Amino acid sequence: MQGTGVSVLAALLAISVGIVALVVYKAPTKRPFLGDIVLPAVFIAVACLFAAIASGFPAEDAGPEIIPYLWSLLLIVFSTAIIILAWMGKIEPPRKIGRLDVLIKFIGATIAYLIGMQLVGYYLTTGIFLIAVIYALGYRRYVTLASVTGGWLLFAYIVFQRTLYVPFPVGKLWRMIAD
Repeated sequence: MQGTGVSVLAALLAISVGIVALVVYKAPTKRPFLGDIVLPAVFIAVACLFAAIASGFPAEDAGPEIIPYLWSLLLIVFSTAIIILAWMGKIEPPRKIGRLDVLIKFIGATIAYLIGMQLVGYYLTTGIFLIAVIYALGYRRYVTLASVTGGWLLFAYIVFQRTLYVPFPVGKLWRMIAD
């Protein structure tokens, strides 16, 4: 799935998450679990989007489409478990309401990451995203921050690209420059 199909699916998933949020917010007994239900619902929506995008990857036994499907499946299973536990009241509601603005910023950063990956590729976007998110979480040891980011990028390159031959998005900008 590519182009308009992905955009339509993303819009439908966003509307679905909005409906879930509204239903949970309107139910007084479930309102304390709003974040425990809506955030996993966002993860499920993103996993569905990843799986839809991966359906356009070349089909091979252990090719590039397997990794997004695997991550999507795990994300859906664990997020569904969290939603069920929250809905049944089996987890403790948070003692105080968290900062919704921080949640919205991180969701925005994730959306920017996904868009950036399509424009400038996996490695540059992932490096910027990891540094920005770790910094936003309050971590200020710059050597460790750079080491974690560089270590993840090196791990992804060696394990996925070199060993498993999983190509990462190059990005439209790099393709235009290379052509």
